[in-house]
Amino acid sequence: MARKKKEEEWENHERWLVSYADFITLLFAFFVVMYAISSVNEGKYKVLSKTLVSAFSGQPWSPVPIRSDTNSLTQTPVALPALPKVASMAPVPHVQQGQVSPKAKNPENPANPEMQKIEAQMRDLLKPLIEQGSVAIHRSNLGIVIDLNAKILFPSAAAQISPNATSTLSKIAKILAQIPYQIQVNGFTNDLPIRTPQFRSNWALSAARAVSVVELFIQQGVNPHHLVAAGYGKYHPVASNNTAKGLIMNRRVSIVVVAPQNPSKAGTDPIMAGSISQRG
Repeated sequence: MARKKKEEEWENHERWLVSYADFITLLFAFFVVMYAISSVNEGKYKVLSKTLVSAFSGQPWSPVPIRSDTNSLTQTPVALPALPKVASMAPVPHVQQGQVSPKAKNPENPANPEMQKIEAQMRDLLKPLIEQGSVAIHRSNLGIVIDLNAKILFPSAAAQISPNATSTLSKIAKILAQIPYQIQVNGFTNDLPIRTPQFRSNWALSAARAVSVVELFIQQGVNPHHLVAAGYGKYHPVASNNTAKGLIMNRRVSIVVVAPQNPSKAGTDPIMAGSISQRG
């Protein structure tokens, strides 16, 4: 009996279709993922955008949950309770350079006997310095203003009161100690730059000078509850800083006796309408 020939095994020539189908499936999944990543969620984008705007602008805003309507994402801002408004500060009065009015009048308080008495006492006390042009006394909308040139009070670039000025300020303090009104001491400088181990700027120098005068007044019996010290730096000149005379005039300390009948202006910036006389 003849031996049957062994049948050859059948070979599938379409096996490549399986690999091809897998490749197409993976390619399709890849593009689906890429499309999903590239699509921007409009609702979330708007929420993020408005949140950033609110954070940088300071405007209160609160988003509500995002909902989907007819395949569109929308969100509506919800108004928050109104925040209390910050009290606005009074504007600083403009002082023209070189403007001098040592005899300026206060039209609102022309006949206040107490203020007139204080002004007369100060004029009698400081008459020699007024005649020299180192001191000027006048009225402003705030009250009585006593301008003292810093050259008679402090050495250059220093805040320690000179010995000669201590006597003058002590006499002023004796009058101020009897006054139950607010007393503001304001320091001013010229625009010459300063940077020392003690004072990094004109701001620091002007404030330190005002504080030195206030501390001396307290030592001489002036009620510390009535005293205010402020530094204005170089930003309120009364003369041009382009001349030596103007540089001297802008270095000054002002003592302001606040008028008692002006309670509404007690916090007004006491920048004076006038300045130290240009004489001397």
